[in-house]
Amino acid sequence: MTSDDPHPSRIVGGGINTRESEQPVVVTKMLDIDNSDPVREDALRARFLSFDPLFDAASNLVAHQLVLRGRDAPADAPPELRQMEEDMLLTGLYSLTQGGLTGKLPLLVRISAGVLFSDIPQQINQRQLIWCVTIDNEQHLARALALQDAGLTFCPTLNRHNAIVQDSASAWRYLSCHADDTPPAVTARLVVEGVRHAHTQACWPENAWFKGSFFTGDTQPAEVSHDQAMQLDLLAIALRQPVDTLVQFFRLNPDMTPRLLAIANSQVGGLSRPAESAAHALVMLGPQRARRVAALLALTGAHPDEAARQYAVTALTRALFMGKITRLGAPAESAASAFEIGLLSAVPHALSLPVETLIRKLGLSATSARALSAHPSPEGSLLQLTHACEKNDVDALAAHAHKLEIPLHQISVAYLDALIAASALDEALH
Repeated sequence: MTSDDPHPSRIVGGGINTRESEQPVVVTKMLDIDNSDPVREDALRARFLSFDPLFDAASNLVAHQLVLRGRDAPADAPPELRQMEEDMLLTGLYSLTQGGLTGKLPLLVRISAGVLFSDIPQQINQRQLIWCVTIDNEQHLARALALQDAGLTFCPTLNRHNAIVQDSASAWRYLSCHADDTPPAVTARLVVEGVRHAHTQACWPENAWFKGSFFTGDTQPAEVSHDQAMQLDLLAIALRQPVDTLVQFFRLNPDMTPRLLAIANSQVGGLSRPAESAAHALVMLGPQRARRVAALLALTGAHPDEAARQYAVTALTRALFMGKITRLGAPAESAASAFEIGLLSAVPHALSLPVETLIRKLGLSATSARALSAHPSPEGSLLQLTHACEKNDVDALAAHAHKLEIPLHQISVAYLDALIAASALDEALH
């Protein structure tokens, strides 16, 4: 969410700027799912998928893993349930690849060993895909090596109780292991899951990739609904990941598309002509506005109630105002950073999340983290000024105006402009 808009509080001709394509159809027949039975397709759409982030040692985003949102079936689950979950995952992957995986980052997909002996990996393989698999015997090993020779990329799982992957370690570019295991002496890049603490992460090689709550925040508490979890997923993508990943998110979550189009096609989106699909809207909006529209949608969800609409309007008002005040001379890292902090300030209430969880889950910058957690900072002072405007606290406003050396009437005009501009969002959310 970076860029500078010369008129952050204006909507016409740019919206919150402070190719037409068709949505692919999921082809379930490929996975031997009976197309005459809608249950599998409904289950896929009801369960959806997510892009779990993987990070390097410096907390930079380096890859995603495509997973079913929600809990995986437990190890002792009936084979039929596990098979259905794998079918849903691969059907979603097939849907994505029909439009081409245009993102630059690798995409990891975990499959069972049985899938190795099907045509699926070769049929839907693309350059960015890395197939994660547990190899238990020589037959699995031979098949994976043969597919790798044919151009596929694999990431076998190391198993301390079975040396077959360890003994073939030199054949693999990637190896999966758990954070509680002892780091192996191999040349392959290690994909380490289950990282919960800094001292655990520090034990692994610098070039490893990491996945776990240390980087992404704690698992969602049970009282957080499925819809809220999806909104948080969307917000994380909007903040940290490329627009290509946003396009993929809406392919997997089509129920969110009508609301996205409502925002994008409104005065808030500022499009010169109506968009006809999520992909079309995101391309027409451009990277900055696409991320901001998606972030607003993440605040409200597909079916916002009055409270959600109010949170979104408040967030946009704060964002527009803080960006404008920064351009008037208030100290801040950038107007774009101030805009983002204003937008995020409503998220803890809108999604019922502690600020600490939000900071870790979204991988926020130190600047944003300080401002949102009330630590002293220029951006934090701007957020306090915004609260003073909301409360019409004249004494606090006068003190801030004096400190910032910005005339009080300019602050008042900037807030009124932001309030009027953001009010257009409420209509788009009804």
